[in-house]
Amino acid sequence: MNSETMWLVSVLVVPLATVVILCLLRGRSAHRASGWIAGLAAALSLAGVFALLPALYRGEDPAFGLRWIPAAGIRLTLHVDWLTFPFLITEAAVTLVAIVYAWGYHRPDERTPFFYALLLLFAVGMSGTTLADDMFLFYIFWELMLVASCTLIAIWGEGERRGAIALKYFIFTHLGSLMMLVGLLVLYDATGSDSFSALRAGVTLEPTLVTAVTTLFIVGFCVKMAIFPLHLWLPDAHATAPMPVTIMLAAAMLSMGTYGILRFPFSIFSPAQMAPFATPMMVAGIVSEVYGALMALAEQDIKRIIAYSSVSQMGYILFGLGTLTQDGVAGATLHVIYHAIVKALLFMCVGLVIRATGRRRIGDLGGLGQAMPLVALSTGVGALAISGMPPFCIFDSEWMIFAGGFHTAHVGLSILTLLGSLLTVAYALWFTWRVFFGARPPGLTVSRVPWAMLVPTVLLAALALIEGIFPASVFDWVAHELPLLLGGAW
Repeated sequence: MNSETMWLVSVLVVPLATVVILCLLRGRSAHRASGWIAGLAAALSLAGVFALLPALYRGEDPAFGLRWIPAAGIRLTLHVDWLTFPFLITEAAVTLVAIVYAWGYHRPDERTPFFYALLLLFAVGMSGTTLADDMFLFYIFWELMLVASCTLIAIWGEGERRGAIALKYFIFTHLGSLMMLVGLLVLYDATGSDSFSALRAGVTLEPTLVTAVTTLFIVGFCVKMAIFPLHLWLPDAHATAPMPVTIMLAAAMLSMGTYGILRFPFSIFSPAQMAPFATPMMVAGIVSEVYGALMALAEQDIKRIIAYSSVSQMGYILFGLGTLTQDGVAGATLHVIYHAIVKALLFMCVGLVIRATGRRRIGDLGGLGQAMPLVALSTGVGALAISGMPPFCIFDSEWMIFAGGFHTAHVGLSILTLLGSLLTVAYALWFTWRVFFGARPPGLTVSRVPWAMLVPTVLLAALALIEGIFPASVFDWVAHELPLLLGGAW
């Protein structure tokens, strides 16, 4: 086992081993230490991801495999390539930020070690899904991601309806998983192997079967992306989940739907086979973009406002994928990374406002700018970034998504998605103005917020600016993934 393979395995083994350790911890001192232990595990996992980068630049694809059911052609293989890497690093970084934020958000008690253990298990589900090189292993990690996040909502969620909301979240997303599973089984039957390498070598299916499998994949993965009207699980789940879990749901887990579309139909089928789905994907993206933005304008709960923003932003990504152009697909992948930065930032700002004031309704807030200047500044950065304003990072990804749209024959749709972005500007600036400017409502008091919540928030605001000004490295990662998609035919 060479060093690259060891780093690859460590991305999953370190947090998994830490989950076991956390579950064994007992005593009052363990309650406070568990957060630091989980943070160390997340940092080591992120370091393992970065350590894989030199191998990728050398043209190597680190892999590790075990025989599982040879008679059925099933192996358990982990593999990283340029398609995997942007998503993997996003998931690992968001996990670390969410755990650090939880140091200030979560009040320690006897269940605290299990809380951090489930956060790490949630992260393992996402990273394992991304690293899996077999359909069998992919689906196991995909379901682990759901079970861990659903348990966190059911136990630590806010409000009396957390159990019902967790069940709704489970049923909706599991239905999408079952659609994806049917597509995987059809591919397994066609190739006689569950290995992604067999899929990359080419799959021969009847045209009607190609249409059916692609439809199953796109719809199933759009459930995870929360594309309208498949988004019904998202507002309640995001609003009810504890804030560190909400950050991981919005900034990392939603991207798994995008990864699934890129890994399966886009990696397996040709541009000609995907062409019938281009316009429907673009239209669905525009509808989700506009609907999510309108709902964000109509909402009164500040956490749900940012939740509906995710529905809108996933619409941009689906539109970019639907263009089937180099700029559009690259822009969609970039948007996954940049959306993670900005959405984590905005939810962290919301969490700070809720912690400081004890209020969530936007009508009960106002005039917080003087009392919370760093939070106001960070929220302003997040609002401008989510609006696609230069020099912040999302401007770069949206530029490419819009450019991809104008490279298609559907210029009218591209103009619509461009005009739809004005709604994003409207809800982002309206939200910021209502919370931090104007008169402070009578009786509104502001308490101090923990530094563990404030520091990562400010750092993400700085990162949103830095990535907007210096995007070359991330652009380079995404450029390397394009030859792996749609036969590399651009």
